Amino acid sequence: MKKYALLLFPFILIACTTKENKKDNTITDQLMMQSKIKGEGKPLVLVPGGLTGWVSWNPFVDSFATSRKVVQVQLLNVEYGLENKPLPEGYSVRTESEALAASLVSNVNEKADFIGWSYGGLVLLDYALNHRENIHTLTLIEPPALWILKNNGALDEDAKKMVNFLASVPGDKKEVTEDDLEKFLELAGFTKPGEPARQLPQWNTWIKFRQSLRNNPAVNAHRDENIRLKGITYPVLLVKGTGSARFLHQIIDACVREIPNAKVVEFPGGHAPHIVSKDEFLKAIDSLYSTVK
Repeated sequence: MKKYALLLFPFILIACTTKENKKDNTITDQLMMQSKIKGEGKPLVLVPGGLTGWVSWNPFVDSFATSRKVVQVQLLNVEYGLENKPLPEGYSVRTESEALAASLVSNVNEKADFIGWSYGGLVLLDYALNHRENIHTLTLIEPPALWILKNNGALDEDAKKMVNFLASVPGDKKEVTEDDLEKFLELAGFTKPGEPARQLPQWNTWIKFRQSLRNNPAVNAHRDENIRLKGITYPVLLVKGTGSARFLHQIIDACVREIPNAKVVEFPGGHAPHIVSKDEFLKAIDSLYSTVK
């Protein structure tokens, strides 16, 4: 697998707002994701991966912002992990997706195109199922929507390894160790089996974000109904990475069987195909947007 680096770009605009508002039994506090905006035009919302957060989208922003209003959001688990704060009481995938909805109220006033990667893809899928009226197109890059496989009774040994990892990390001390991080990188397909992540140039970046993985129990606990996927009628692009975890490919295969207007593409790059195969990914996005009114 090719190596890639995650670059830390300066923030263009940051809107960070938190408000308390009892909404339902699944969310203790109504939170708003941090957001930053660049460019003008039709809105494009980028939901990042759950380890390094929005810095993973920075290499794409300038390209998109030449003709789009690009809205980057920061996942709560990454924000809280960087600040070494415990996640909100009752934290769940729904906490994140409703925080996304709240943050977009002031940033987006029309249907938008959305792209989500990894945990951000899982959060975005939940948002999409509950806020369909706000979406023009949806692109999901290897979302760990394990609930789809669980509903199908299709958890193989690889998927069960990830489920067990999610159930056991973080441990009783609520801290994510370097060993935990290295195991996650292998299970998710960032590294090959037996490849020491600590020897890769990205390790010094990854390690700074390891407390983001305190969201693991929420990934494991999230459930929904597969039949709801059939209600997604707008265009959907599903992205696989060659060499990534098998269970992530199985999730995408299940999605394409259920979502009426879905297309699958695959690029080299393990669990980061859009980064490793950036040019090919951008061409696929351009093709999607050029065929949709």
